[in-house]
Amino acid sequence: MTTAVGSTGSNASVINTINQQNAASQSTMASQSSTSAKAKDPKAQLTGDFNTFLTMLTTQLQHQDPLSPMDSTQFTNQLVSFSQVEQQININSNLQTLIGLQNNNQQAAAIGYIGQTVSTTGTDLPLQGGASFFSYTLPSAAKTCTVSIKDSSGNVVATNSGADPTAGTHKLAWDGTDSSGKQLPDGKYSIVVTATDAQSNPVAATTTVFGQVTGITSDANGTELALGALTIPLSSVSAVVDRTTLTGTGSSGSTTGSGTGTGTGTGTGTGTGA
Repeated sequence: MTTAVGSTGSNASVINTINQQNAASQSTMASQSSTSAKAKDPKAQLTGDFNTFLTMLTTQLQHQDPLSPMDSTQFTNQLVSFSQVEQQININSNLQTLIGLQNNNQQAAAIGYIGQTVSTTGTDLPLQGGASFFSYTLPSAAKTCTVSIKDSSGNVVATNSGADPTAGTHKLAWDGTDSSGKQLPDGKYSIVVTATDAQSNPVAATTTVFGQVTGITSDANGTELALGALTIPLSSVSAVVDRTTLTGTGSSGSTTGSGTGTGTGTGTGTGTGA
């Protein structure tokens, strides 16, 4: 719709109206940008800019002078901008839909992990049912190697000062007992491998832990697996393993035990012979 301008006074009135509309639109844009920035919602910001742009464009069309219409190049550029903003809104909506579908697929795939034993790289160790399994890998041979296990408070609860120092991967099993032989509760612990070479230089070790999947959770950050008290991202699972093969080659915790036993017995016998 166009509005004809018939006199100088009317021109001034229309120009004033356009200026007021533009000022109001700019104020609205600034307000929406501020609100969107606080909300940190890109889609809401694009939608607000889209609506503001549409308001300004229709205002220009309504008040342009038929005898001196809007510059065609400028008008075309505005229509292109209008189309680009609209496409960005549609693309953003489609991406949100795809992300939702991907999360649903991850949840469906994660269900198959429940009850399985998986491995993941890291130092957090789950103790489940009084047993835990892990491995450490040395890139080169070391002279000494010590494996320590810490509780959630950072206290060392078990230590193996004679861990295998040769290069390669070494599997270990921990029965959940501390250095005094006390059984510790299930939960999340951590592994520390300290290795040094013949020149007392540190040898960096990588550790892999194993745990049985007991549950799954999913939120905006993705799908995670629960290994008892330990939670790991689904994407960090490196393998599914047979738990019966995780016997280890030794215990990372040193335990001591003592026992005493006494016994008495008497016996008599008689015999005759000729």
